[in-house]
Amino acid sequence: MSLIIDSKYTKMVSYRLRNFKQKNSYLFNFSCPFCGDSQKNKSKARGYVYQKANNLFYRCHNCGSGTTVGNLIKSIDETLHKEYILERYKAGEVGNSNYKKPKFEIPPPRFDKIQKQKSFDHAEWCNQLSAEHWCVQYLKGRKIPEKFWSHLLFAPKYKQFIDDLIPNHDKPLVDDARLVIPFYDEYNNLIAVSGRALESNDKLIRYVTMRVVESEKKLAFGLDRIDLSKTVKIVEGPLDSLFLDNCLASGDANLYLASKSIECASKVLIFDNEPRNKEIVKMMQVAVSSQQKVVIWPTTLHGKKDINDMIISGMSVSEIENIISSNTFSGLEAETNLVYWKKV
Repeated sequence: MSLIIDSKYTKMVSYRLRNFKQKNSYLFNFSCPFCGDSQKNKSKARGYVYQKANNLFYRCHNCGSGTTVGNLIKSIDETLHKEYILERYKAGEVGNSNYKKPKFEIPPPRFDKIQKQKSFDHAEWCNQLSAEHWCVQYLKGRKIPEKFWSHLLFAPKYKQFIDDLIPNHDKPLVDDARLVIPFYDEYNNLIAVSGRALESNDKLIRYVTMRVVESEKKLAFGLDRIDLSKTVKIVEGPLDSLFLDNCLASGDANLYLASKSIECASKVLIFDNEPRNKEIVKMMQVAVSSQQKVVIWPTTLHGKKDINDMIISGMSVSEIENIISSNTFSGLEAETNLVYWKKV
C-alpha cells in the first residue's frame, strides 16, 4: 500500500518538477529540485525516485542528494505533504518508517456569522459606480452578472488600497487601477483580495492576490456562497465562477488542491479549455489519477479558453451547464478523453 501512496503523491507534485517522466510503475526521472541539475542544459534530468523494499526514495546523480519521497514532497509542497502523511497514517504505513504520527488539533466549533465588511478605504463597490465609469464598462464588456457587482470593488490605486488593508505586507506593488475581488471563508471572514489589472499594459501583472489572513490552506473564492450539500463545481478564475451555479474558484490551475479544502456531496473540476497549456494538462492528469470528476471540453469549443470566453462569444449559461453535465468524466473514461483532448 505504501508504494501506491508514494507513487500517487509523486505524480501529484510532478507539475512542479522540470522534465518529469515516469519510466515504469515505481521509477520516476526529473531535474533535481535541490541543485537545479545542469545550469547549461535545462533538459538534463538526473534526479530519480526509485523503489527500495516497500517505499520510494529520491536520489540525485548530480549533487548526491538523497531522501525519502515524503521529504521530497515536503520540500516542494508542505500542504500536500500533510495530506500524504495523513493518508499513510490512515493506511497504517507509518510504523517502521521515518514518518511521525500526525497530531490532530481540532479547533472548537464556530457558530458565529461575522458580517462581511461593508466598506473599504480607497475602494468603492462596483454597484455604486456611475454607469459611465470605466470599471463598469469593463464589467459590462465581460458580461459579468450585475447581481455580483455589489461583491466587487474598484480601487483607483491598488497599492494604496493594499497598504491600508495589510499594513505590514512586503510585496512590491504598483499604484494602478484594479478590479478588486474579495475572498471570504465559510464564516464570512475576509481572507484575501485579488486585484485584476484594468489597464492594457503588458508590464502589469494581470492578477495580484494578497492574503489578509495567513493560512496553510489553499485559497478558494466562493466559500461564502456555496452549498456543500450539493455538487460543487470548481473552476480556475474567480470571475468565471460567477456564471455557474454553486461554483468555487481556485485562482490557479491547481483545482485538485482547492477541492481538498472542502467536504461536500460531490465535486466537479472544470479546468480552462487550454489543451496546449502543459501545466493545465499535468494538473488534469493529477486529478484524473486521483479519481476526481473532471470536465473534458468538446473539440467544438476550441478557441474558447474559459467560461467567460464562452459567455462573451454568445453562449448562454444553461448551454454551458449542459455541456459541463454531458462532458464530466472520471476513471478510465476520463483518461481516454483526456488523451484526445490534449491533442487538439
